[in-house]
Amino acid sequence: MKRWTPGVAALILCLLCGQVVHAGLRSLRRAAHSGMPNAELKLGELYQYGVGRPDHLIHALAWYERAAPKSARAAELARQTAALLTPREQQRAAAWAKGRLGPP
Repeated sequence: MKRWTPGVAALILCLLCGQVVHAGLRSLRRAAHSGMPNAELKLGELYQYGVGRPDHLIHALAWYERAAPKSARAAELARQTAALLTPREQQRAAAWAKGRLGPP
């Protein structure tokens, strides 16, 4: 019977968890692109905290604004996030949303 050292076991566990997280993120993106407000909100939150994109606040704002007509929480987060961005960054968020996300 082969024994795993704690370091190897931890590495394998991290790789497996990473695959699960990646699959979950992919499912969340599909749901958000299909217009599900909770998925749009959650994806915005993930981007706000730096998961998935280096320019995370711009993408977070885009998702929050897309969910805002359907969710008071998303509308509030859109206002808060927009306050953290420059007008140019807000324009980038709008342009990215228009080009990549289409209409809400």
